[in-house]
Amino acid sequence: MSEIDFKRIGYRFIDTDTLEFYCDGSRYPDIAPDEEIYITGSFNDWCSTADSAWHLTKKVEKKQTYYVLQKPLGDVLIPGNSGHPEFKFFTLSSKSAALLEEPDEVEGYTFIQNKLIILAGDKFENIQEISEKASVMKTLDDFDLNCPACRTEISNFRPVPGTKCLFRGYHPFKRSRPDLDTETERLDLVQKALKLYGIKSDITLCSNEAPDKYKGETMPKQILLIEEKENRLCININYNLVYYHSDVVEIACTLQKIARFMLGHPGPYYVHCRLGIDRTGLISAVFAALCGASWAEIAADYEKSAGMGTGEYRDRRLLQYALKKMIGYDPSDAKDLSYLVQTYFIAENILSMDEIEKLIKKLNTAPRKKETDFFDFSLKHICARRNAKI
Repeated sequence: MSEIDFKRIGYRFIDTDTLEFYCDGSRYPDIAPDEEIYITGSFNDWCSTADSAWHLTKKVEKKQTYYVLQKPLGDVLIPGNSGHPEFKFFTLSSKSAALLEEPDEVEGYTFIQNKLIILAGDKFENIQEISEKASVMKTLDDFDLNCPACRTEISNFRPVPGTKCLFRGYHPFKRSRPDLDTETERLDLVQKALKLYGIKSDITLCSNEAPDKYKGETMPKQILLIEEKENRLCININYNLVYYHSDVVEIACTLQKIARFMLGHPGPYYVHCRLGIDRTGLISAVFAALCGASWAEIAADYEKSAGMGTGEYRDRRLLQYALKKMIGYDPSDAKDLSYLVQTYFIAENILSMDEIEKLIKKLNTAPRKKETDFFDFSLKHICARRNAKI
């Protein structure tokens, strides 16, 4: 890699085990003399404080100012939303803190304005493809609401793989993306789905937030009825914890609360956070695996959320990292993923084997209510969207 390249992409490999972050001062002329340069990224929980472990050393050679920090490669090989390690430089002083915006982006080395660490074997065409997917923002005109597949995409509502009465999706009443003209129809469809599929118990992963009347939010009748029957569980999980610290006790305790809730309350169940992507993604993956879904099925389902068109993309490698950290084994290599998750449940005292068997049986008991063709979870579009951003 030439000198100009590593200055633009912000790093270079010193050897097979060491990476050096490199911030070229000439690319950021607004850096003040009293400002210190730090790095924030997927590998440090997007830290934005003066952490000395991520402080770049200032150097001046031949009147040229630059900042460097060397790290063991293993410390930074933690994926972001793109599936690759992501980072940005930021400045800190006694008076201010700010991210350093890129004067130009290097194609194949950036993802939504984040710099990417690319390893040998990574394909640039794949990186460009996910960057294009992540930038897609759909308007209501991009969905044909007469098409069952479009209704599925916009609502992000679908069954969890490997189960028959556990569903996942968008928040039933919080307008999480009020900037988009799809929000009203999105919430209407989620609420219709709760009714059509006879959802009896709700699992909310973003705390017990009340409707905000100033944003036009109202509590749906379905959720009110669920609350009246005490069939709603509200907990809160941190995004960074879900992906980067999935092996901590707090995650195991959260899974225990959810599992015991489902054992003690009627299905069908609906699990969601705000967008139904991250916290919902991990929780759904765990119970899908427990019930026998393969990694391929889980990963494909996880990536379907990009179809909402909210500008959010999550690569399966991010979920893969979280599950590997949790169960101690790469899910993509697992011959029996269900067994590995069951072993984890027992080792962490989440459930006993008897309880696990009861839960699997319960989640695989089809609801009495017949399924509807109002949604098409196979995503076979029957619409004619000439300009749709699929």
